[in-house]
Amino acid sequence: MYLLSRFVRKLEPKKFGRKKKSSNLCFWAFAGKCKGLYELFYGYSFRKADDCQRKRLRMEHKKKWDEMLGILLLALSAGLLGVSAFLCAGSDLWYDEVFTMGLASRPFGELVSITARDVHPPLYYMLVKLLIAVPGKIGMHQAAAAKLVSVLPFFFCLLYAFLKVKKLFGMFTAGLFSFLILTMPQLADYTVEVRMYGWALFFVTAGMLHAYEWVSAGERKNEDASLSFGKAKIKACEKEFTQEAKGHRKKNVRYINWCAMTGLLLAACYTHYFACVAAGMVYLYLWIALWQEQRLKEEGKAFMLSGLLCGAGYLPWVLAVVTRQVGQVKENYWIQPLSWRSLGGCVKFLFQPFFSHKTLNIIIAVLLFSCYAALFVWSVFRGCGGSRRIGLKDMVSRGKDFEGIKGYNAVRKGLFTQKDCGVQTDLWGKGELLDRRKAFFSVGCAGVLAGLVAFGFLASFLIRPVFVYRYMLPALGVFWLGFAVMVSCYLNKKYMVMPLMAFLLVIGLRNYRAFYGEEMWKKIQMDGAEGVFSQIENEDIVVCNFDQVQAMAAYYLPNEIYLWYGEPEPLVCQMYPQSHGLVEGEFSDEAGIRKLRKLLDSGRRVWFMGSGNARDEIIEKWERAGIGADEQASAMVERYWFNLYKIFYENE
Repeated sequence: MYLLSRFVRKLEPKKFGRKKKSSNLCFWAFAGKCKGLYELFYGYSFRKADDCQRKRLRMEHKKKWDEMLGILLLALSAGLLGVSAFLCAGSDLWYDEVFTMGLASRPFGELVSITARDVHPPLYYMLVKLLIAVPGKIGMHQAAAAKLVSVLPFFFCLLYAFLKVKKLFGMFTAGLFSFLILTMPQLADYTVEVRMYGWALFFVTAGMLHAYEWVSAGERKNEDASLSFGKAKIKACEKEFTQEAKGHRKKNVRYINWCAMTGLLLAACYTHYFACVAAGMVYLYLWIALWQEQRLKEEGKAFMLSGLLCGAGYLPWVLAVVTRQVGQVKENYWIQPLSWRSLGGCVKFLFQPFFSHKTLNIIIAVLLFSCYAALFVWSVFRGCGGSRRIGLKDMVSRGKDFEGIKGYNAVRKGLFTQKDCGVQTDLWGKGELLDRRKAFFSVGCAGVLAGLVAFGFLASFLIRPVFVYRYMLPALGVFWLGFAVMVSCYLNKKYMVMPLMAFLLVIGLRNYRAFYGEEMWKKIQMDGAEGVFSQIENEDIVVCNFDQVQAMAAYYLPNEIYLWYGEPEPLVCQMYPQSHGLVEGEFSDEAGIRKLRKLLDSGRRVWFMGSGNARDEIIEKWERAGIGADEQASAMVERYWFNLYKIFYENE
């Protein structure tokens, strides 16, 4: 390699005026790579290399380490996702997951009909129904198969990180983003929860990436073919690169991104209503970005067509269902009222980790929030990286020209080097353009979450409470993607990045460790609960005092299950017909005891799954009426503790 590098140094052209034949371009590209490899791995410095070449070699050396760190983070994330897939073996479900499984067991027509009376769109339930069919045929438990369906969107996020984020922002950003979406507070839980939040997160994140690639694939309006690179006109570059980029890449890439973005954001709308809000914020980002690039007139028709197609695709569901659901929400809904203190709860949900010490959790949450806020403010007022003054004013500037873009592309493609061109420049213009786009993208990512929260609070204040903290999850993918992009802008400042990376690794791994321990504990508890359920025979009758425990029991048991106090939710009764209220009409203790006596007189065994402190009060009332309850076992399913009692007449 040494002899080859010496040979290349002697033979390479000394001036820009000496032309390289097109047939020799591959040879010179290969030779240049050999020089770079020798410089990186053996520390040899060419005596005749100028300062620009040495600077380029140092930057390539730093880039190698950044890429290596990104690869390690991506590999670690893939391993963590594999652990999540392993944890799907558990069959424990809570109330909302039981609701999902009930819908997935219905025919498609009935599924849509029930969903129309629920508070979520139907796409996720259809996905679960389709995707659990194959594992169910090979003997896998349906709950485990449904949990694997929740792993899939995070797998797709990692795939997008490797294919899209790496292409747009670099390998380091791809690895850090992959790590963050699996380990930051709250997110690991949803890799195995049988709900739609992981899919909503993926659809919004992928749509945002396609929107950014759409923006970055085009050229600013004031970039024409006459742009010069210093004193040299890059005619040869335009033959080899510019025409191809304008003709093939520009049209095809934008068309692909247009189709993918439209489809993904429409899917987000049909997955969760707050994902629909996030999709609207993505369109807002795209509109402002195109305006800032002075391409709104050129791309306006495509932008409007995408929005119209997405809206038209969602309009039938809005007209047929959403208006009726809004009326139901106005009358009665389970979400508690919000206050301005709830904003602090949002911050806590986003940043508080899961260490065992409460005070330590608060301190780390404050530090993590401060890191995000500092990077965000710095990106707004100084631009991505802070090395150039590209603040908020410049970010929305529309009239500034960026010289040297064609020359930058020529150098980047390896057709010429800066030394060959004889140009004394550091390609400042192209770097500024990239920094502007990155900074504005980071602001847009945070803006998606901010818009979603603002809509939730506004609707809660004007209509009635409709927002809970987990409804932020559809926007958390882009939220942490923006953070990863901001961190990557400071890779040249190792004194900042390395402590921050260590801090994120400690928080992320501790969060995932807590998640893993909790899931393993739930699995052990579920094994014990299955032993408790085995005591109940198919002909027996079960009485519950909590509607969520009743729904959970109806999923695991085929028995007739009655609810003490009130009526179960009508949709649950439709999905699980063995669920009943103990008393028809208004409930009273006397009516409940009369019904319980009838069940005992039927000759079948009657069991009581008592949960909470109310079970002791209920048993005391029964004892005063001559009905006894003998505790047989206690168990936990997911988050529900209950005691199992055998009910009998005390005089028998």
